[in-house]
Amino acid sequence: MLIDKLTFAVLTLHVLVFAFVSSASRNRSTVILLSLDGFRWDYMAKADTPNMDFIAKTGVQAPFVKNVFPTVSMPNLYTIVTGLFPESHGIIANEMFDPEFRAAFDSSNNESRWWNGGEPVWVTNQKQGFKSGVCFWPGFDVAIRGYLPSFSSSGTKYNKPFVYPYANRMPVKERIDLVIKWLTADDPPSFIAMYFLNTDTAGHRFGPDSPEVKAAIENYDVNVTGYLLDQLRRVNLLDEVNIIVTSDHGMAAYNTSNFVNFDDFVNTSTYDAWSGNKAFFMIEPHPGKENYVYESLKEEQRKTQLFEVYKKEDVPDSLHFKHNRRIASIVGLMKEGWYVRSSKLPEPKQPDGVIRGDHGYKNSIKNMNPFFIARGPAFKGNLTSEPFELTDIYPLICDILGIEPAPHNGSLNRVKQLFKEPPTKQTTTDAPPEGTTGSPENNGKQRNGNKIVKIAGFAILGFAACVSIVATILLTIRWCKRRKQPPKALIENEETQGLQAEEAA
Repeated sequence: MLIDKLTFAVLTLHVLVFAFVSSASRNRSTVILLSLDGFRWDYMAKADTPNMDFIAKTGVQAPFVKNVFPTVSMPNLYTIVTGLFPESHGIIANEMFDPEFRAAFDSSNNESRWWNGGEPVWVTNQKQGFKSGVCFWPGFDVAIRGYLPSFSSSGTKYNKPFVYPYANRMPVKERIDLVIKWLTADDPPSFIAMYFLNTDTAGHRFGPDSPEVKAAIENYDVNVTGYLLDQLRRVNLLDEVNIIVTSDHGMAAYNTSNFVNFDDFVNTSTYDAWSGNKAFFMIEPHPGKENYVYESLKEEQRKTQLFEVYKKEDVPDSLHFKHNRRIASIVGLMKEGWYVRSSKLPEPKQPDGVIRGDHGYKNSIKNMNPFFIARGPAFKGNLTSEPFELTDIYPLICDILGIEPAPHNGSLNRVKQLFKEPPTKQTTTDAPPEGTTGSPENNGKQRNGNKIVKIAGFAILGFAACVSIVATILLTIRWCKRRKQPPKALIENEETQGLQAEEAA
């Protein structure tokens, strides 16, 4: 009888342990991060956005978030998930040249060597034993520091939505359905990142104040934010997960007649363009032509006052844009509303006098700044916070997940106002430039809670294992004794036990 009781106890313990571990896994704080490309800080006020309004009113919002320079997609998207300035994580432009690799990078590149300068939050999460999902966020198909995402859209046979031409893209609702499938799996990810493009496309083609942009904003409110909220309600997860919706940059209008043509005052045979768009440029003079190129640009700057030009070492510290080998020797920034033309910087032909939109200008220009809204169990309700930095989103996410962040340039202090329960006091951590190391912030409260859950789970598993071993030994002894008894004796013994049971009844 003792053996039967032990067996029952072991089975019960296994069931309880499985339920405990499963519950602990599902009850960990979950974060869903969305980026709406080119969604400017004031776009919600330009259109009817009931679903985004719901997130803001039941959660938190910032008047704006200060992004990093250059204000283009790849550097800022990688900053969001690493907390690093581009000079530290190495993705310093959408297209760039690396003098050590002697190779060029563009948005379609998935070679690890370009991305390993930063540690995205999905890698941080997985290194500490948890799962992550990445749906088309740049880096979703890259083995970064040896880690691919636990769940990814890379096997879906759709093109990358941020690589031109924008064809064969996964429909937005299908992306959300995929994420809901991940969230309802037996062992779901605790962090998910999703990327969407169309507000940026409309802003470029028609300008940020156009009816087409207003339509794109309202379309995304219904078909991205609204559909995500509906699907989370359907699976009873809406109030269980933390949703963060932000962007990589804003958008500024310009007239196609307002340009500066570099070919008019700098000989194109004297330099190479390493990177740039209409709003900024990085050029590398040929050997012996450094002074000629720089002085020619400075002279035109003094004449027109339409752009700024710096030697790499003189770039203002506020831009955090000089400590990386991929940054060329000369960096230029256009005045808002103006753009650069050069035969070294490819540009699609377009008629003069047309309003368009672009970004890449200095991040001190407000129109370059993105928006931020969030809701969930970690956040306060109906709060409009002070503005903060794009680099702060990474430590914010790590604190919600309860994981130790990698070295970063953000500050949890600047975003602690967003939390229902403020995190442990933090200080700003400036990650050093390329090739050096830094010390991460300490996020005690939620991480310690997860450690307690882990320790308790392991203790229960250990106890169950000990009981299981003892029960196994006793069952083996009983089985051996029964094997030694003659068959008749076994039958008689069972019959006797049956009669005794009947008499007792």
